[in-house]
Amino acid sequence: MKVIEKPAAKVVLTRLRDKTTPRSEFRRLMYKAGIIAAYEISSEVQLHKYRVRTPLDVEAEGYTYCCGVSIIAVLRAALPMAWGMLEIFEDASVGFVAARREEVGNAEERGFNLNVHVNYMSIPINSGVVILVDPMLATGSTLSSILRRIGGSLEAERLIVSTLIATKEGVRRVFAERTDATIYAFSVDPGLNSRAFIVPGLGDAGDRAFG
Repeated sequence: MKVIEKPAAKVVLTRLRDKTTPRSEFRRLMYKAGIIAAYEISSEVQLHKYRVRTPLDVEAEGYTYCCGVSIIAVLRAALPMAWGMLEIFEDASVGFVAARREEVGNAEERGFNLNVHVNYMSIPINSGVVILVDPMLATGSTLSSILRRIGGSLEAERLIVSTLIATKEGVRRVFAERTDATIYAFSVDPGLNSRAFIVPGLGDAGDRAFG
């Protein structure tokens, strides 16, 4: 579990939390958050060393990513963040998962064990590093359900979960499903309300980005 503590991350997260932030700006901030997250995650990707020739006709040492990167966006909330990540991982393949968490009146009474409907999945199965993007890791029900569906079909050297805000409950559920996962978050918030929304959180990321 890695919390991104960079000043830029804190400023972006603060503006995302602010309920007065308009939709267009919210999307731009999510995009920036994706760039920041990808910059941090790039330390997990191995590099291949090679030589390049500069305009001065002199060779210099250079680097490129030595393994493939796949970005999997959980629709719809993750789209701006995933697109931002492509600024860093320009050649990454991109997959999509459409998943909807069951809405209940009092999720706490059910121990935050919520049913998740996965309606669509198109993911690359062979990659060196797979980044699963979901802005809000609340109960962990959605991501754990997706990870179960993926199962052993996902062949990756590294599995990384990228989120804006997590809770301890969400983190616990992800690790229960995949002990080999690494989670990057901008914040781990104190908990959940009865509707399973993160508190203080930032509201429904999908609704705030797209209406």
